Amino acid sequence: MKNKESFLLSLSITLGVILLGLISYIVYSEYKTQNRTLNRCPYQGWSYEHGESFDAGDGCNMCICNDGIIECTEMQCTDLNLENN
Repeated sequence: MKNKESFLLSLSITLGVILLGLISYIVYSEYKTQNRTLNRCPYQGWSYEHGESFDAGDGCNMCICNDGIIECTEMQCTDLNLENN
């Protein structure tokens, strides 16, 4: 009977330590995900922060920095030279 109680106590402690480790890992992973620094976007010699919008350089499109990925509009640019009309 004593061996059975000792085994159950050891098993309970082992499972508790495993559970505590899993909870700690989940909390730490969530903390790292929420508090990480978002990547900057290098573009034409400049560096933009996450969420910052900027001119695409063609005079009609805009870009935005999205965690290191540059996303730009793709409008066709037209030359609006009104002097020759």
